[in-house]
Order: sequence, then C-alpha cells, then structure tokens
Amino acid sequence: MYTLRVDPGAVPERLRGPTHTQEAALTDSLAQAPSETANVHRGDPSGRFQFTTAVRQQRPARILLDGPPGAGTLYTSLALATSIGDRVAVIDAQRGRSRAYADTFTFDACPPLSYCSPDTLITMLAHCADQRYDTVVVSPLSAFWIRPGGIREQVARASKRSASGKWSAWDEVRPIETQMLEALLGYPGHVIATVRDKLEYVAGPDENGRFTRQIIGLAPIGREGMEYEWDIVATMDNSHTLVVVKAPTEDLSGHIETKPGARFASGIKSWLDTGEPVQPPYDLADEALQSSATFEELADLMNRVRLRQAEGHPLLLPSGKGTTLGAHIAQRGNELRRES
Repeated sequence: MYTLRVDPGAVPERLRGPTHTQEAALTDSLAQAPSETANVHRGDPSGRFQFTTAVRQQRPARILLDGPPGAGTLYTSLALATSIGDRVAVIDAQRGRSRAYADTFTFDACPPLSYCSPDTLITMLAHCADQRYDTVVVSPLSAFWIRPGGIREQVARASKRSASGKWSAWDEVRPIETQMLEALLGYPGHVIATVRDKLEYVAGPDENGRFTRQIIGLAPIGREGMEYEWDIVATMDNSHTLVVVKAPTEDLSGHIETKPGARFASGIKSWLDTGEPVQPPYDLADEALQSSATFEELADLMNRVRLRQAEGHPLLLPSGKGTTLGAHIAQRGNELRRES
C-alpha cells in the first residue's frame, strides 16, 4: 500500500483543499469506489466493507524456481514460459546466458544487466508491460539482492549514511525492496523467476565407493519468506529433477518431474485458464498517465486500482523510467496536495 504522508498542521486551514474522505481514498486500502457505494451492506454504515460470493477467476502464472548450479532452472523457466505464453521476454541478469538457448526457444531478451538495482527491475518490467509481453522470465531474481546495485549494496550504503547503523538502513531500503516485489507480482501477465540457492559442499563416497563432492542447495537467496507470494514454488537438483514444494492444486502439489517441459507446463496452464477472464489494468495505467487529473479524480482512480488489485502494475513513465501504478498515483496526489 502506498500512503500519502502529509502533516495537516503544516497547511493552513483555508488552504486545505481535498476533504478527509478524498484523502482517505488515497490512503485507506479499504476505501470503496463511488460506483460501489450504492450496494453497501447494511451492517457497515461506513460503507467500506462489502462481501460478495467468490467467483473463480483466471490468473497469470507466478512461478519461482530455485536450485544449485547446474540444476537447469534457466532452461526449465524458458521451457515453461514458451509453453504457457506466446510472447516471451527474458530479463537476463546472468551476463547473457539465456542466449545460449536461443536455438531451442523463441524469446526476446533485454541487454544483459550489469547493474541490478530494484529500480532497474521495475523499469524493465514496465517496458515489458508497455510492449504487452504475456510472459516474463527473470533470471536470476537473486541478482537484485546480491549483484552491484542490489538490495545488499543499497543497505550497505544506507548504513554508512546513518548513525543508527544497519537497522535504520533497512528502514530506508525495505520500501524499495517491497515496491520491486510488488511490480514483479503485479505484472499483467505470466512471471517465471529463477532464484539461486545458498550452497553447501558435501564430500563422501558415492554408491560405488568412490570419493565425490556434491553441491547441495539450501535456502533461496532473496527476501526471506517471499515464497509465500508465489503460486507455484519448485526446487531442482543436479539431476534436473523438479519437486513442487508449493502449488494451488492437489495434482501439482508435491509433484516430481524429471527434465520438466511442455507436458508439465500443460498442467499449469490448465489451472491458469480455469475461471472467468480478467482484463489486465492497461486502461487504468493509461488513465494514470493523464497529466490533467485532479486530486479528486486521482482518489477515485486509486479506488478503482485497488478494487482490481493493480497497485503493483509496472508503469512506464514518459521519461522512460519505471514505477508502479499505485506509487505513481500516490506521488501525483502528494504533489497536488502540496500545491493546494
């Protein structure tokens, strides 16, 4: 949620333009669009809560793959992406490694990224949304934590600026990290991301008694607990065997697949295509880019964005920089609030 933080005491009463109700529309995630207020449940005079019968809706894929080196997460992500969607874009943070599979799969790739800041990923996702790619592969997502410009580097920089040290630095960086994940999960199409693992080397005899050393993947590298936000989470090992550790259906949950490809993807696609179609929020994004909107119109727009759960939709600004739909509306609202 993106909140407009304004000190009412800093603005004279005669200059306070927007009403409390209008401002709440930009700050309260439970505020309701005007078109919905006629059907408010009688048990809630405030008009904020309304429960309706849940209906199954189609949803884009949110797939997270992790594994040690050589597990095949990049290959598998491309195999799944090209089976699930028609137009595939790859955000490559592995020095162009995805191009090694260009003879096997059809996809478009961005220039290999060397500076992996959260803003970079948000901007890349905004470009993908602007060009209407229906499937995006991010490989590896871990790069935006551990590579130059990533979350860890930004925390280190913030720590040097702050007298309070690392904890204060995380207060500064955590909202940036959250916005990056919101843009990733709010993409208006399928998203498949690979994640590197923390590694452990285990030495010992194999089944034939020969001394060997194995690389074992431990926890994924990234924000702790981010697996909760993905619909399908799977781990792979060096035998290219995939084990589904989280899935929304009984047949996928716990599923084990060796060298997963089109057959495995067909089961995922069948689940994705079940339910009522959902229109991507491109219309709301176009509306948000209109420069003539008033504070009241922005409040109404934010309500409609939230009703469609589109705050994280990656938005490409005229400057070429990326942001999210919710953040852009909140920023413009703040600007108008200061001017009033």
